[in-house]
Amino acid sequence: MRDDDPAAGPLPYVEVTEEAYAAQAAAGFTVREFEFAVQLSGQCPRCDHSTTATLVDELYRRESPAGTARNPGYRTVLCECEADHPTRPAGLRGCGAYWTLRLEVEA
Repeated sequence: MRDDDPAAGPLPYVEVTEEAYAAQAAAGFTVREFEFAVQLSGQCPRCDHSTTATLVDELYRRESPAGTARNPGYRTVLCECEADHPTRPAGLRGCGAYWTLRLEVEA
């Protein structure tokens, strides 16, 4: 769901979050698990463009503290779409939207 009028042109880059972003992402994103990462894919809740985030879990840590192995907990996810968003700083991707998800490993 875009937060602007599509007739007004491309949505500008703004670093912003809203409570609804996390709920929309949790409901609509697909999840792929790898040995050391989780890949989340879906439509950005702000700009509605396709985005994929790869969350790496403690890749460089030699030992995990007790009880944290394969339980990444809360993670901040950023829109990383390839679409053009005016005012986006050079070298960045996405529309600026971000949200926090709680990831759980199913047994």
